[in-house]
Amino acid sequence: MRLGPDGFLGAVLAAEGCGAKAMINGPGGCRSRTLNLWRELSIEYGGEESGSCRSKYLSRQSHLPCTYLNSDDMVLGSGNKMTDGLRSVSSASSEDIVLIDTLGASLQVADRGKAVRDSGTEGRTVLSDDDLSALSMAEGFDRTVSALVRNAGLGKGERKGHVSILGYSLADSCWNYGKENISRLLALMDVKTDSFVGCGSSKAEISSSGMSEAVVLLHPEMSAETSEVYRSAGCGTVVPRKGAPIGFPAIRSFLEDVADATGTSPDRALEAVDAEEERMFRILRNCDKDSRAFRGLCCALKGMPSDTLPLMEWMYGLFGMVPSSVEKAYCRGSVYDAGISRFLEETDCSGALGRKVGGRGLAAVFTDGLGAEEYKTLHPEVACIGISMPYARKGEFMDRSLVGLGGCRYLLDSLINGCGEFRCGQPTMADFR
Repeated sequence: MRLGPDGFLGAVLAAEGCGAKAMINGPGGCRSRTLNLWRELSIEYGGEESGSCRSKYLSRQSHLPCTYLNSDDMVLGSGNKMTDGLRSVSSASSEDIVLIDTLGASLQVADRGKAVRDSGTEGRTVLSDDDLSALSMAEGFDRTVSALVRNAGLGKGERKGHVSILGYSLADSCWNYGKENISRLLALMDVKTDSFVGCGSSKAEISSSGMSEAVVLLHPEMSAETSEVYRSAGCGTVVPRKGAPIGFPAIRSFLEDVADATGTSPDRALEAVDAEEERMFRILRNCDKDSRAFRGLCCALKGMPSDTLPLMEWMYGLFGMVPSSVEKAYCRGSVYDAGISRFLEETDCSGALGRKVGGRGLAAVFTDGLGAEEYKTLHPEVACIGISMPYARKGEFMDRSLVGLGGCRYLLDSLINGCGEFRCGQPTMADFR
């Protein structure tokens, strides 16, 4: 049994992140729960389309139309309702539609292709994978984005010094700020970011992204299949060596990887990273009793390997925190699995792989937002930081992304100010400064 987000949610986030309508073929309850989560992840309310009241399948909202299957539909078949729903939604909205089956609907094995043809929406409707419930969230996202990229068609030609980002999604913490952080750093290298494909990208932007000199797989777990579409179109691909640009060492490596692929100089961007790191060090030196207290203690991490690997290495290098628990979430395999195993062996922490969070000497927990809140309630002395969905926040008014320089500030702030143990606060060796 899969208790966390599966391929169904990944497909929904992919469709909505690519400017399409994620049309759910299933009961209304599946739609309402997914809509609540999507509203949180979308961050900002963009209003409703005028046509949202013209289709009962949209139910007065612009996003996540649904066929609202009932017991009769589940027994007698849902083909006619899919046909009518596609025809109705397409007449009320100009956006493309991604037809996504819930687990119950997928068991019917209804002819979705016939429903598309009968509704007259060929060319505007993309079919998601047949059995999303058997896929991880990352796989569902990747397969759906790749289908939407094929449907959009990639433009021809090459724009030197232009890149597009793959694998970044609405599920990433404060993704709107994260996009700004990445684009700002790349701009210092004279590299223009054409599109974050699947994360607030339009159909036109997706098509135009085919002319990027290279695509950067920010999360390879969520973009392996999509990157093949770009590779077939002649785009270069960049898989960051150290994982996502989380923490200063991984940011530097990320910039160097992109510079190698585009033939640009990373010097100005690296200077900005150095300057920001020095600012953060000055703050840490002013509260060094708190920062030094982490040395030799443990941290627990749960998330995608492209996130946990750079975060784990940064915490070890900066604070001397050793990983006592490293769990994989939202995906199956990852190109960073070997790197995680190697790092744990080098630090004599091999037993941490797959171990559940807990134990003595734990100073920090990096996990999903709700899990972090729950653990903090039970262990107030531990710094608990939400690095993945579902998040425990009502609104995103501040930069709480993980990537780039803004991500460094957020993570350090959460770590130092999230520790619940009382200390006198007097700097260590203050009279020798």
